[in-house]
Amino acid sequence: MSSPNKSIKMSEEEIDKALQKAEKEAEKKDHKKIWVEKMVKSAKTYYKVCPYFDKKTSKCFLSLNNKCNRDGKYENCPVFMDFLDTKYQEFTSKKKILPLDFLDLAQSV
Repeated sequence: MSSPNKSIKMSEEEIDKALQKAEKEAEKKDHKKIWVEKMVKSAKTYYKVCPYFDKKTSKCFLSLNNKCNRDGKYENCPVFMDFLDTKYQEFTSKKKILPLDFLDLAQSV
């Protein structure tokens, strides 16, 4: 009877390990989401329209001079969010300190 209990304990341990791993991944995504939202909020304090939007030509500097279909509005813009996500990945992969303000991020580019 001890062998069935061991198999149950092994499966419980595996489940616990899987849950811990999933929690760590979710926590990492939460940090990224929080940082991205913080950068967007910070950008709003400095810029009325996207800082990477060219008003004269209506083009986006982030998407390699493609036309901006959002007229410079960067809240929930997929190109701007992807840019911030890429920057987050760069900073975390190099183990650098994340910028606390959008201007710090813009100057590091």
